[in-house]
Amino acid sequence: MTANRKRTQTARRLRLWWTLGNRHTRRQLGTVEDWKTRGVFWFGALTVGLVIQSFAWLSEESFSITQHVFDRYPYAFLVITPFGLMAIVWVMNLGGKAARGSGIPQVLLAHKQSYHWLRGPFLSLRVAILKVLLTCAGLLVGATVGREGPSVHVGAALMYKFGTWAKLKQRQVESSLIVAGGAAGVSAAFNAPLAGIVFAIEELQQSMEARTTGTFIMAIILSGVVVLAFAGHYSYFGVPDVTAMPLSDYPYIIGVSVVCGLLGGLFSLFLVQGNRAIAPFVTRRPLRVAFIIGIFLAGMAILSGGLTMGSGYVEAKALLAGQAEGSWLTAGGKILATLLTYFSGVPGGIFSPSLAAGAELGSVMGPLFPQVPAVSLILVGMASYFAGVVQRPITAFVIVLELTGNNHDILPALMVSALVATAVSKLVMTEPVYHVLARDLVRSWDYLLREKEESGLAVATDKPLAEQKNEQR
Repeated sequence: MTANRKRTQTARRLRLWWTLGNRHTRRQLGTVEDWKTRGVFWFGALTVGLVIQSFAWLSEESFSITQHVFDRYPYAFLVITPFGLMAIVWVMNLGGKAARGSGIPQVLLAHKQSYHWLRGPFLSLRVAILKVLLTCAGLLVGATVGREGPSVHVGAALMYKFGTWAKLKQRQVESSLIVAGGAAGVSAAFNAPLAGIVFAIEELQQSMEARTTGTFIMAIILSGVVVLAFAGHYSYFGVPDVTAMPLSDYPYIIGVSVVCGLLGGLFSLFLVQGNRAIAPFVTRRPLRVAFIIGIFLAGMAILSGGLTMGSGYVEAKALLAGQAEGSWLTAGGKILATLLTYFSGVPGGIFSPSLAAGAELGSVMGPLFPQVPAVSLILVGMASYFAGVVQRPITAFVIVLELTGNNHDILPALMVSALVATAVSKLVMTEPVYHVLARDLVRSWDYLLREKEESGLAVATDKPLAEQKNEQR
């Protein structure tokens, strides 16, 4: 009996050791579902990088054609721009209204569990394809749009679709996929992985899951690897020659930041209020509104010699290289053209146009402070105006730093300018512009929720329906 008891105890200990060891191994290596989730993140990130790189090439080619035509036949855009905007709006309304605007408000709404019913219409492949093609069409007809906001939308849509097709069991992973896709879009669009991570944390932080953070960061890195493989290592705006700034220059930097932050806040305020004011007209007569705005955009392009068209990438790069000089008229024209293009309803973002407008503002204020290097003030203008528009200071200075060669000598100045500009912007625009636009956007899609109610379908969210409606109001 004693021998049998010993054998039994030994067998029990072996089974316990095996069970505990197996659990420890599973915790270390992960389950099949964990590896399935990682596979979706990684494969999706590689796909996002490839698609966004193709999007970048297509948008650059589109604007190159526009510049070539404008140089020869500038007055032709009095016809091309208004009728082109009409065609874009018509196709968008026919194929997918969710492609409207920059795309970041759509992503902000879709990643929240309380608005998960918007994920289908906002993150469909049809909307992603329209976003790419119609943004390039906007550049082709002379509109003032950037591709970075649309890249966030496209990246989120692709990652979400991969997660849907894979039928992942963890429902909370959907939100992480949306955030990772949006961040990967920023990373691939700017060739700036750190900017993608910071953008996700600062702008989309509510859906950051601790258990998927490592996979999420790996997804951003993989999307950047694809860009490096196809485009090589490059800085979006080149590598300007800057040096560390002494403390004696910081009062001038703060002065420029105050002006740019105030103008950035006013831009956001006018964008929101103007969009609300024109919304009824866009709903009733979308083609007519697009045509009228197109006339104004074409006139501004002719008067400015084409400087108000496109994303502003070419102009900003020329300013940083010392090949051009800024002017108040060009800066004001770029800001106004960005507003008008957004009001027309065509797909397109405000990232690059805002950076270009900031570069113009920094350049034009350079002669006021001759003791400060002109290039440094241009970089400060870019960071502070962009921070004033989006009210995300860390994203602002990280993007400008990565887009101009990661010269850390200018980093303290960029940090100060972004923080000062954000504080000043909040005096005129109390909330970040993308969050306000997201709230306005959900009201225009409320009919989907009403249809679900009328059909008797329950909306599976973390909050009751009445609370959702109160949030929307």
